[in-house]
Amino acid sequence: MIDKQDLKRLLYYFVDLPLWAWGCRNGALERRLYENFRPDMPSIRSGYEVLARYMNITVTEPEIEDVVQKTFWVKIIRESDAYMSLRMTGKNLSRHFHFEGMDHLRSAREEKRPVIILTGHIGSFFNPSIAFSRLGFEVYPIARSVSRSSSTPFVTRLYLALNYRFIERRFPGKFILTDFSGKMDRKIVSVAKDNGIFWVALDFPWRVYRLKHLPVRLFGQPATLPSGIIQWGIRKKAVFLTGWNSVEAGAQGFYRLLTVDSPIETGNADAGAVLQVYADRLSDYVKRKPWQWMALPVIQQYGEALSRGPEGLTSPDHPGSSECREKSIDGVLG
Repeated sequence: MIDKQDLKRLLYYFVDLPLWAWGCRNGALERRLYENFRPDMPSIRSGYEVLARYMNITVTEPEIEDVVQKTFWVKIIRESDAYMSLRMTGKNLSRHFHFEGMDHLRSAREEKRPVIILTGHIGSFFNPSIAFSRLGFEVYPIARSVSRSSSTPFVTRLYLALNYRFIERRFPGKFILTDFSGKMDRKIVSVAKDNGIFWVALDFPWRVYRLKHLPVRLFGQPATLPSGIIQWGIRKKAVFLTGWNSVEAGAQGFYRLLTVDSPIETGNADAGAVLQVYADRLSDYVKRKPWQWMALPVIQQYGEALSRGPEGLTSPDHPGSSECREKSIDGVLG
């Protein structure tokens, strides 16, 4: 028998989000969407207050409320994009996406090396490959496979699987999936051999993804981030850039701002140096637009590996227990 929470998830993922994506706008729908968001509000407020302490600034109640409200709209656009992607075509692309920094990507591709765009769980991070493909770039997103853990409700797992499937219908490549243990779709090898382009989010705290973490400074605080894709990319002589796909409000409604930053100068740099540049750019971005960052509610988790001593940095080859993931951000970072 389906319980009340599963019924609410069904309504949200398979009725309300499609209605929003297909243009339905009315008070009843917005109230239901907001009620689904309400349980997230305390952790968002808390996360922003932690970020403010890291930044050594004082925030007012109206400023906190503004971040919470903007986070709500980013969440709705991101999660409804599973369905909105089916409406995205070359003819209407400018309605859905704006672009900045594409010359950086063009220059990187001309180097005839693999290109790795390091991103985070910013804005609508699942679907930029749709926009890239319309500009002539075949970009392969590296994403976490849908968890089979019982800590992730079945309805949520079904929605996430459909999200991948629907988005893949709108770009020529495919998602390259990895799991909690680090197993990767072998297609990554052939794409790299063809000097392909990858889009990968690295902002996983150790509690969620435990492999190959290295220490960094994040928001000026000691933290760790996974470095496996960077170590692999250095061996493949890849070009590293950073990029973000934020959700912005315009006169005609919401759109996605797809930005690619300048390349990270590698030279003789090791993985830790490249990872620190990424952490610096992520920190700067989140400080400017905290409502875009999906991991804001769990910002304090990023220093956990350091508190565990060598264990946190030697990256045991096993995922966290389902209990551990349930208490962290399973369902927050997709």
